[in-house]
Parts: sequence; C-alpha cells; structure tokens
Amino acid sequence: MKNETTYLLLLTAIYFVLSLVGILHHELWLDEAHHYLLARDSNSVIELIQNTRYEGHPILWNTLLYGITRLTANPFWMQFLHILISTSVVFLFLRKAPFSLVFKTLFIFGYFMFFEYNLISRNYMLGVLFLFLACSVYEKRKEKFTLLCASLALSCNVHLMFSVLALVFMFTLLWENYQTRELFRKKYLPGYVLFGLGLLSLGIQLQTTHSEWFFNLLGTISWREKLTGGLLSLFKGLIAFPDFTSIHFWNSNFIVNTYRPLASILSLLIYLVPFILFFKNKKMLFFVYIALFGTQLFFFVTERTAVRFHGMTYLIIIMALWMQHYGASDTYKIGTVLTRYRFDLLQKPIVYSILTIHFLSGTAAYATDYVYPFTASKDTADYIKTHHLGTKEIVSFSCDGTTLSPYLEKKLYFLTEHSYQSYCIWKNADSVTYSKEMILTMLSGYMDNHEYCVYVSGDLWIKEQPDVWKTIDNKFKIRLLKTFNTTILENGSYYVYEVSKIR
Repeated sequence: MKNETTYLLLLTAIYFVLSLVGILHHELWLDEAHHYLLARDSNSVIELIQNTRYEGHPILWNTLLYGITRLTANPFWMQFLHILISTSVVFLFLRKAPFSLVFKTLFIFGYFMFFEYNLISRNYMLGVLFLFLACSVYEKRKEKFTLLCASLALSCNVHLMFSVLALVFMFTLLWENYQTRELFRKKYLPGYVLFGLGLLSLGIQLQTTHSEWFFNLLGTISWREKLTGGLLSLFKGLIAFPDFTSIHFWNSNFIVNTYRPLASILSLLIYLVPFILFFKNKKMLFFVYIALFGTQLFFFVTERTAVRFHGMTYLIIIMALWMQHYGASDTYKIGTVLTRYRFDLLQKPIVYSILTIHFLSGTAAYATDYVYPFTASKDTADYIKTHHLGTKEIVSFSCDGTTLSPYLEKKLYFLTEHSYQSYCIWKNADSVTYSKEMILTMLSGYMDNHEYCVYVSGDLWIKEQPDVWKTIDNKFKIRLLKTFNTTILENGSYYVYEVSKIR
C-alpha cells in the first residue's frame, strides 16, 4: 500500500510538471481568450452576468476567472488555475478509482485528460472534477447521498453537456432507491433538494440567455447533418485518433477524414461496445445508453461537432466502469447466455485498446502543441510589443482581436463594433458574413478620422511582399509587416498590417 501511494503521488507530480510545461508552450485560442476577457473586462459580478448573456454557458467557470482577474491581468494565471483543477482531478482519480495502475496511468495521460481538457483552458475539466467527486463517493452512496447530489448539482452549472450526464446519474440513483423502496426516505431529502436547486440555477441561467442568434443559425443545418454528427459521437469519443498527418490535427479524426465509409460503419457497430462491457449490470446499461441518448439530443439540437464534446461519451464509459465496480451483477436471460459464451473475456481487451489509443493520441497531441504554436496569438502580440507597435492604435475585425487582447493586456478597436472591445460579441460575429470589400470599407471609415493604425487580421488581404505599400480607394494605404501562419489551429494565423492615411 505504501509503494502504491508513493507511485500515485509521483504520477500526480509528473502530470502537474508536464502540464505546467505544456501551458508554457500553449497559445490561447478564441474560446479560451473570450471567457478570460469576459471576466477581465467586467467591473462587477453583476456586469459579468450581463456580459455572459449571449454565451449559453453556466457562469461557474467565468466566476472563477473573475476572481483571478481581480488579482492579475496575465492570462498565464488562468492557465495555471486550470492545471491546478486538472491535477486535482488526476489525484482524485488515482486515489479513488477502483482500477489497476496501468489503467489509471493510460487514462490520465490520454488524449482528453492530458491534452484536450488540460492544456486548453476551458470549463470541461471543472465539470469532470464534480462528476468524479460523485463517482468517488458512489461506493458509499447511501451514507454520502447528500455530498453525491451536491457534486452533481455543481456539475450541472459548469456546462450544459455535464448536466446531461448528471441528470442521468441522478435517474440511476433514483431507480436504485425505488428498487430498494428507499425513494422517499428522509435522509435522502437534502440531496434531492440540492440537486433540484442545481437544476433550477441552470434553468434560470439558460432562461436569461439571449441565444436567438444561435438558434437562427441552426435552421440552416440539414437533418442528415444533425443525425450524422450525433451518430459519430461515440466513435470519435472512444477512438480519439486525430489526423496527425497534418499540423492541423485538432478537432479531426484520422479514420473519419481518410475512410469515411468505414467510419460510418464503425460508428454504428461501436454502440455494441457498452453492451459488451456492462451486460451484467442493468443499472449501468441504463446509465450508459440513456446518457448516450442525451448526448445525441444535444448534438442534434446544437450541431456541435468539436472533439471536446464527443469526449463526453468517453467519460460516460469511464464513469460507468467506475460505478459498476460497486454494483452487483444482475441475472437475466440474455446476460446469462453472454456469460455462458464468455463475452466477458472481451471486456478487458476492449477497454485497454481504447485506453492505449487515447494514451498514444494524448502523447502525440502534447508533443505537437509543444513544438508548434497552437495559434499565432502570442507570437503576434510579442511582435507588436517588440516593435513598439502597442503604443499605436491596434485595430482588428471583430473577434480577430480577441486572442490578442489577453497578451497585450488592453482592448483593441473592433471594426464591427465601432468601439474598443476585447471579448467576442457572438451575435455580431456569427450572424453576418463579411466580404473583403465590406471589411475594407469599414477600415476606410475608421481611417477617415485617424492618421495611422496597426491592423491585425486573421486573413491575408495584401498578397504583395512585406513592406510594399498598396493604395486603397486613394484614401489610405496599407502594407503587410509580418505573417504568422504556422499554427495547429487551421484558422489561427495572424497578419500584421500598417495602415496610413494618404495626404
């Protein structure tokens, strides 16, 4: 036991050190910077709530960032806070999860735990923390029912997808209490109340979200696309194998990109995997398939296709494996037949194959992010500072400036907003498609009242060589100063221009 504890502490320390090195080599992308800026540029919690009305996200993560930004304007400390949370999750998992050391090691250094939910500072790892806290007390769920429900209530207020998993977790507990005729026991009432309050808090936040712009965009998505995105979710979650043949590996899947018909077939067959893993436990079958159904509804309604969302299906399997360890096997006809033919012998190879894929992908993703910039945001900001351009007016087109603002520690002038901004105003950024001509017209309007500015764009407008001036409408001239276009994120490039009025 002493040797095991030493190994777990050593693993946790290694995870933290590698995570620290990782964030020092990870550049913020739009969503990370956006939520950091929401907190940084809100002058009070009330203003923070007001500023998040277009998000569709519960406010818990933004509240933590609000606290950080009262102490510092350096975005590194958001990243540091995030790896403290992820390291806490890892320690909890290593300490409490009923798995082998090999299982635990492969899991914590897997794609989602080591890269996607760790180096990228978003709210997902916070949700994992609360779900794993619930799993950690599942063994003593009768005695610690209130704590378990409190953890689920908190997870609901991290992200809408976590509320799906928490709700199904709660349904599973209610089913068990009903079977044991303990559903209405007084000792469970505080837990029921806490979970209900958690759902109520989530409901209030969603009700006050001004998301009409988002749902209007969904009307353009076909039913076929909606169904396909959902059906591929379990496959992308379990077979997390990005396309590392390109530097733009993020949010990709090698099999889906290369062998789409094969991926379609496998995406259907892989729904048999949970049945093979949990056929001995009806409650876990209920938990897994109802949770997967809930995620399908989420994908169908929102058409969110990023890999980080599909990681929820992977978490469902891990949570079910954890909880199954503390549940008795059920006796029923199909289960008996499968046991007779030793289907349970398939469980270990399936689980460890999935864990190994995640481990290899996590290692490769970490190494790639270490070598290449995730986005050009930090390099661009460093260039602006080094060449003393930060003292000039910095202009961008809408959210192009959002990832620069944390590093420059100031607001930029957004052409779409006609004002100094930092975080992205989604309803303006996503509701209109701006052509090159429209953007140049807005830039021309800005130059009517200014002599000079530095224009930073995510698009290459001027294709001439750097330092070659080009006249626009005989009103102003523009030249390309620097290009930053080697990034993991496909649209993570930046181009720095100098703009001057013609006299």
